[in-house]
Amino acid sequence: MAESRELKCLLLPLGGMTVILPSSAVAEVITVDDASSHRLAHGQSPDWLLGLTRWRGIDVPLVAFDRLCRAREDVPAAAGRFVVLYGVNENPGFYGLRIEALPRNETVDDATLRPIDGGGPAAEKFVQSRSVIDTRECAIPDFDALESAIAAHTPISP
Repeated sequence: MAESRELKCLLLPLGGMTVILPSSAVAEVITVDDASSHRLAHGQSPDWLLGLTRWRGIDVPLVAFDRLCRAREDVPAAAGRFVVLYGVNENPGFYGLRIEALPRNETVDDATLRPIDGGGPAAEKFVQSRSVIDTRECAIPDFDALESAIAAHTPISP
């Protein structure tokens, strides 16, 4: 019989969706105010890229992942709470996902994390897959696609 592996995860409540990711991907949860964030030049960035903030001496792009995936219509403010993630690729080294509330810790295994067949809308090229934990539907980001999109629209070098 195959052994079930457990993975410690965080459930991120975004405006129009819930994202699940490994706890090891998270560097820190931060609060960004209007004074500590700055927008990129108008026309230089898409509506899902909320701007940059200074974190631990580096500029970190701030992303509305739910807006990128078209799970929400409005564009949230750059001020608010963000989860700073370690980049899988070198550029960006770190980036922040805007969240609506504090993340929830969850330990998942094969029995609690059930994949959803069929996927979601075509606009979800930034979602690797969808799963259900208990009764909550969660999106698992495609980190390569997300980070490529961020790198294409930010003036940050690694």
